[in-house]
Amino acid sequence: MTTKFEEIILEEIFKLSSKIDKIQDEMKGMATKEDIKNMATKDDIKNMATKDDLKALEIRLEKRMDKKFEQQTKDFIEMFDDSFKLNAKYRQEMKEQITKETDQKIERLREELLCKRA
Repeated sequence: MTTKFEEIILEEIFKLSSKIDKIQDEMKGMATKEDIKNMATKDDIKNMATKDDLKALEIRLEKRMDKKFEQQTKDFIEMFDDSFKLNAKYRQEMKEQITKETDQKIERLREELLCKRA
């Protein structure tokens, strides 16, 4: 038979064993020390981007976006300019056509009027 003290110790050992089993179950699939060691080497860490690298990248991207925005603005201005030029050309052609047709109508009416007088 075991004493009360031994029973308490065995019970505590069982509880600790259960906790260890639970922790091991939770750790399944987690990265091990070896995984972490192989994840990144010192050279990999040295080659990682610094804050300065990221800032320089941000500046380059901003400049590139500024250039694109500037080009798009120029393209829109050119499109509007072409549109206004075409509109002006169309209006001039319409004006000439209307003037020509009006002159033809006046000439026909004049001829009719002269024919009626004669």
